[in-house]
Amino acid sequence: MDITRSKYPFAEVGSVASLIQYGTSQKANTSSDGTPVIRMNNLVDGQLDLRNLKHIRLNANETDKLTLLDGDILFNRTNSKELVGKCAVFHEQDRYVFASYLIRVRLDISRANPDFISFVLNSPIGRQQIDALSRQIIGQANVNSEELRSLQIPLPPLPVQQAMMKRVEAG
Repeated sequence: MDITRSKYPFAEVGSVASLIQYGTSQKANTSSDGTPVIRMNNLVDGQLDLRNLKHIRLNANETDKLTLLDGDILFNRTNSKELVGKCAVFHEQDRYVFASYLIRVRLDISRANPDFISFVLNSPIGRQQIDALSRQIIGQANVNSEELRSLQIPLPPLPVQQAMMKRVEAG
């Protein structure tokens, strides 16, 4: 696929992001002690699956830095070749943080719709780029934050992005 042949201009993910951040590497627990932590297995088919959560105890400053906000995209930076790069958008009301195998992407929402960008990254256009960038290390593929920033996405006007996502959500 040649993204440059799109009828819309294209941009790098980094050009529409206001924050790109790795999660915590603190050990999580199964005793529900602390804040729920989203891990790579919670990203399923472009959605968050919040069953099977672990929890983590962090100090207030770390919790504040890692608390997810509505519209944050979670990108799986390390996994098998087929699963590295999968992503989902956080739309929950409760407080959650995220683990180190994920990268949070917070967008400039005046330019990019998080659901649209996640949809593109999970699409063949995104997969092709992720597969080309990911490196195999001891059985795991990896994409770092700089490589994530460099991914090319079509960037139609925001109302077009929103209309496209309404059609996708409608089925």
